[in-house]
Amino acid sequence: MIAILLAGGKSSRIRERTEEKEKALIIFGRSGNRKRLLELVVESVRASKIDDFFVALTKNTPNTEAYCRRMKYKTIETRGEGYIEDIQDLLLSYPEFVSIACDIPFLRSEHINAIIDAYRLHRISITGAVPLALLPNGITPSYTFEYSGKTLVSCGINVVTRSKDSVPFIFDDPLLAININTAEDLSVARQMV
Repeated sequence: MIAILLAGGKSSRIRERTEEKEKALIIFGRSGNRKRLLELVVESVRASKIDDFFVALTKNTPNTEAYCRRMKYKTIETRGEGYIEDIQDLLLSYPEFVSIACDIPFLRSEHINAIIDAYRLHRISITGAVPLALLPNGITPSYTFEYSGKTLVSCGINVVTRSKDSVPFIFDDPLLAININTAEDLSVARQMV
C-alpha cells in the first residue's frame, strides 16, 4: 500500500506568517522538537505499514516542492483544482492508496495502520472520521457528514479506491480531528502540544 501526502493546496484560509507561505512548511511543536507539518506526517507514514509514499504538489506550492527535493521525497504533480479533482487524477495512476492531508499534526502510525486494516477487511474506500462530539473547542471542522445517526468530522486520512462504495472508519482520538485549515486551528493545535 502506498500513501499520497496531499500538500498542494493554496493555504488561502490560513494567515500564518511564514517565509514559505505554504501550509505544509509551517513549523509546529515545542522548542527543541519543532518540525514542519509535512515532516510530522512523513515521520508517521515511515513508521507505519505503508510501503512507499509520494507528496502530491501543485503549481501553488513551489517552496514545498523545493523542500521535498532537499529531503529527497518522491513527488507527484496534480492540477491543484481542488481535493476531488486531484484525487480523481491520482486514481488514474494509482487504483488504491492512502491519502493523507499534510496538515494533521497529531497523526500517528497507529492511525495509518488502523485505516489500512479496515481497508483490508472491507476492500472499498475508507473515510477516516472522528465524532463531532469529540472535536476540541476552538477547532472548526472543514467537512462533516452523518453516518448511523452520528455527525462525523472527516479527519484527512482516507483509503481511496476506484470503488463507488465507501465506509467511515471512526477514530476515537480527538486530536486526529485537528486539521490546520485556519489561523485559529493552528493556535488551538499549538496549545495542545
